[in-house]
Amino acid sequence: MDRSSSQQRKKRRESKRKSGDKKKPKPNRSEESLHPSYTNLQPPYSAICRQRYHANNVLYEQQFNYELKMLELMQNSAYDSMRFHRHFAITTLWPPLHTRKEIEFVLDKFFRHPERQTRRLQEIMKGPVH
Repeated sequence: MDRSSSQQRKKRRESKRKSGDKKKPKPNRSEESLHPSYTNLQPPYSAICRQRYHANNVLYEQQFNYELKMLELMQNSAYDSMRFHRHFAITTLWPPLHTRKEIEFVLDKFFRHPERQTRRLQEIMKGPVH
C-alpha cells in the first residue's frame, strides 16, 4: 500500500505541474514591505456618508447662526435686539442640553441687573420716543 500511495502522490504532483499551476517564488524578506501602501485604499461608503452628513450639519449650523445674527441686527432698538437674542439663545439653542429648571434659574439669576441699572432702564423706557 505504501508504494501505491506514494506513486499516486507523484502522479498528482506531475499532473499539477503539467496543468500550469506553478508555485510562485517566495519573496525575500527584504522585498516584503513592513508598512503597506495605502494609496489604493477606499474607505467604506458608510464612512463617506458620515463625513458628508457631518460637513452638511456644520454648514447648516453656521447658516442658522448667521441668520439669527442678521435678525438680531435688524431689530429696531438695542433692547429689542437683546430680548430677541435672549429668547432664541434660551428657547432654541439650549433646550437639548438644559432642563426647564436650569433655564428658569439662568433667567432669574444670570440676567438680573443691579437695582440702579433697573431704575435707569425704567426711566429711559418711560420717556418719549423721538
